[in-house]
Amino acid sequence: MTITAIILIITFAFFTHSLLGFGGGLISIPILCLFMPVQDVASMVMIYQFSMGLLIFKTYHLTTWPLIIRMIPLTIIGALLGVFLLKVLDGDLIRLLLAGYIIIYLAGKHTKFNLLARVIKWGGAHMSALFGGVLNAMIGGGAAAFIIYLRDKAANSSEFRANITMMLMVSNIPRAIGTVGTGMLTWDIFMTAMYGFPAFLIALVMGQKLHDKIPQKIFFTAVEILLFCSAMFLVLKVLL
Repeated sequence: MTITAIILIITFAFFTHSLLGFGGGLISIPILCLFMPVQDVASMVMIYQFSMGLLIFKTYHLTTWPLIIRMIPLTIIGALLGVFLLKVLDGDLIRLLLAGYIIIYLAGKHTKFNLLARVIKWGGAHMSALFGGVLNAMIGGGAAAFIIYLRDKAANSSEFRANITMMLMVSNIPRAIGTVGTGMLTWDIFMTAMYGFPAFLIALVMGQKLHDKIPQKIFFTAVEILLFCSAMFLVLKVLL
């Protein structure tokens, strides 16, 4: 892919994240995986997701620390396991896992069958931490696992956002260390990410400024259609 195409995808994905509160990794990784090696995509997007975690300096005082501390050990273990799986598994298998994850996510939103929610509710904080760490490191999609457990534990929306931001940062630190340590984050990938960094920052600012001006329900529906199409194309890429 050209640098321009990568930057456009990253910009849209993180504009969506800033606007809706999710979508940075969930949108960019499956689309980029259609054209690039999975490991390269996950390593590059990790840089942007790690950067978003720096928001903890703005929200750390709202964090429910007893809850977060309980989840930290298995989140770290899960993140390291996710990096290992990303390194050793075949790229096409990860593409299929990513497509399956998207379908499960969309099914959970629009039907009564939410497999991820059932597993996490059964396993509680420990299952949420482990799944969140693994999914975040492998496919950049760990937020859903954290949200399912944490959404009912906060006193208000500000506290909830602070807890999610902290958990994503907790999972991204070992993810970053593991990605660098295994050699998956090369200098070329890092520099490609840096080319897109100014656009990434602009996308975050624009998402915040347009938060109340764009019909979020319509935009959310468009994003879900895009995610579904991405999942279908990932499956076709593997099969054809």
